[in-house]
Amino acid sequence: MKRMKMQWVLMLLVAIVAAMPLGLAAQASSLASSEAKAFLGDWELGLDTPQGAATVQVSLKDQGGKVAGTVSMEPLIPGPIAITDISRDGSSLVLKYSLDMQGQAIATKVSLVPDGANYKASFDFADGQFTLDGTAKKK
Repeated sequence: MKRMKMQWVLMLLVAIVAAMPLGLAAQASSLASSEAKAFLGDWELGLDTPQGAATVQVSLKDQGGKVAGTVSMEPLIPGPIAITDISRDGSSLVLKYSLDMQGQAIATKVSLVPDGANYKASFDFADGQFTLDGTAKKK
């Protein structure tokens, strides 16, 4: 009986570990990839915070004709976070996701804004409680 319980626990752990990457996968938004061609690819966003400079990695791709993406910021944010909402606001691309800071969900919105031949980034945390402007560079 004890051996059977151990096998059950082991199978459950294997199933949980196998499912973990699925939670990290980019989820397709409702925005058609054709409406965001210039934004597809990998990005490096830079921002200066009161705690120092930070670099945010953003990956945007076509997933079944829709835009999907992830954001990461090692070592502060371990692993990629799925961007849950991707939309257009005029010529800008707006990315929304939630950060988990010590168990507290922080609504985050990042806008990639065309700036002449380049781009810039605009960060909005906690629905406008903290905003920053930054740089955006497509890799």
